[in-house]
Amino acid sequence: MDNVFSPFRFREISENKTLLVNEVGDFDFFESDVVRKILSGHLSDEQAKKLSDLKILLSGEDDWRFTALASRARQNIGKRADRLSYMLIVPTLRCDLACSYCQVSRASENAVGFDLEEQQIELLETFWSQHASNSVKIEFQGGEPTLRPDLLNEIITRAEKHFDQVEFAICTNLMNLTPEVEELLSNPKMHISTSIDGPTNLMALNRTGTTESAQKFFENLTYIMRKYGSDKVSALPTIPTQAYDQIEEIIDFYRELGLSSIFLRPVNYMGFARKKHATSLEGTENWNQAYFRALQKIMEINKTEFFEEFYASMIFQKILGASGINYVDCRSPNRYFEDYCVIDYDGSIYPTDEARMLSRTKQVDLKIGEIGGKIDEDKLSTLNMNSINEVHSDCVHCAYGPFCGVDLVDDLSRYGRIDTPKTSTAFCKRHMGLFDLIFEKIAEQDREWLDPLMTWAFRKNGAHAPFEALYD
Repeated sequence: MDNVFSPFRFREISENKTLLVNEVGDFDFFESDVVRKILSGHLSDEQAKKLSDLKILLSGEDDWRFTALASRARQNIGKRADRLSYMLIVPTLRCDLACSYCQVSRASENAVGFDLEEQQIELLETFWSQHASNSVKIEFQGGEPTLRPDLLNEIITRAEKHFDQVEFAICTNLMNLTPEVEELLSNPKMHISTSIDGPTNLMALNRTGTTESAQKFFENLTYIMRKYGSDKVSALPTIPTQAYDQIEEIIDFYRELGLSSIFLRPVNYMGFARKKHATSLEGTENWNQAYFRALQKIMEINKTEFFEEFYASMIFQKILGASGINYVDCRSPNRYFEDYCVIDYDGSIYPTDEARMLSRTKQVDLKIGEIGGKIDEDKLSTLNMNSINEVHSDCVHCAYGPFCGVDLVDDLSRYGRIDTPKTSTAFCKRHMGLFDLIFEKIAEQDREWLDPLMTWAFRKNGAHAPFEALYD
């Protein structure tokens, strides 16, 4: 029987190397003329062997490898979560800061009518019974959640009784360490997430408004880390365009604080942040240049100490095929209201936090329901129909498709539509750059990059890094 080929994707990585990827993300590197030889039928024995190992070259449609490949592809597409396992709850929209890149139009600290009401909290348990799994993580967002420790305490108490397993995270500006808040933070199930944009001058510029408030933040952060340890706290910066040239300084500052991980991210062109940071609409090339410069610095740091960049680590784990990588930007299908949702201060339900932001600015109504009511299945269906990158013409042949996702909400925010050609979107340009960089390093077997990436990936998974997997 004549040989047949299963679907494959390819991309030129360098002048003499081409990346070939099968439909489930297995990959290898070939000479630059491999596609021409596939089409002409003049493969070398070595090329044929490598293509066979990737289940791209088959002896026929009844080849067992075709069935195995199809089964894995079906599992990837058909895999679904039964119930919600991650819920973001906004107890209040009120906040005591006015960050320059605030996306949700926070209410002033003393505003009325921007908190969850008792009736809505009571309805949470019915909602959980209908939609949530027995093991969940609840993240408190805002506004500033610590302005209503009483609401946090009530939700936590109900959740601990309702779920077999529950964890909590609170996204806080750490400006309100009252005794009531400290009691909540002392819960061993509670994790703290905060924003550190860099040294005092950057914090005052972007977040706190004054140097005095920035100093208070760092005093409280130091207190919390000394009391509970650095593992209690995760932090990330939001980097506006004008701070791109300070990205190395931000990294060094995180190290000075005793943190061993950083999630570098630009200002999100979302919600009300678009007004003060309009340059974040485009400029992905400038961000990529700053980000790659930062990664180079971090690789140098890793010659003597462990220091991780979260996003590159997550992407690398996706490339390695690690399970459990559910970061919503890089999964396909990325079905909404399947394992994650957002419950706003007024009881409204959104598929993502970014969807909440777009709705707040009245750009598009992405509300899918409310506590105590029905879920809008028609709206969900429309969103989910386009949440699979395989349905987009620019993605279906992309070599990075098996490792990537699609961000409909970001496209809506930037371009006002979900059918913008993906290759022209900021999301695609950012990720293509990072995928290109990592695959170039794999192709070159650049150990100065791959050793740290492997260490980050397998330190998270609690295993030893099998370095030989990437090296001849």
